[in-house]
Amino acid sequence: MDCAFFGQWFLGFEEGLNEIDSEAREHLLKHCARRCADTGVLQSYLRLYQAVNGDRDAFYRRLSELGHVRGEVVVPGKEYRICFPECACDLHTACGVNTPGLCECSRQSILYIAQSVWGDGQIRAEQVSTILSGDPECRFSVIFD
Repeated sequence: MDCAFFGQWFLGFEEGLNEIDSEAREHLLKHCARRCADTGVLQSYLRLYQAVNGDRDAFYRRLSELGHVRGEVVVPGKEYRICFPECACDLHTACGVNTPGLCECSRQSILYIAQSVWGDGQIRAEQVSTILSGDPECRFSVIFD
């Protein structure tokens, strides 16, 4: 297969993401998110978790040590922000998928990583802003209920 084929395929993928509802997008992209996180990102987060001895506030304060990400403590012990100064998603950077619908994959990845690190308790991940929506950086809230 040549690059022209993939260029057209990814344009179709983007159009499809724009046409499906948020629930269908969530189901589709959660699998993409898990595969992406399992390529090494999750392991980096688990090492940081061990380095801070499971201290959630310290974990998010030190998140920038991983590179290309920053953490913020919004409400100690309960709410945090994960911020990305640039979109590093290969589907965007290498394949040209530019729809904000793709950012559901990032939200799902953040949720999957949080559940993997902190356990399957009541954790929510919410999109605050994204570069593909025209914002200066991607920001997601992680909320522990």
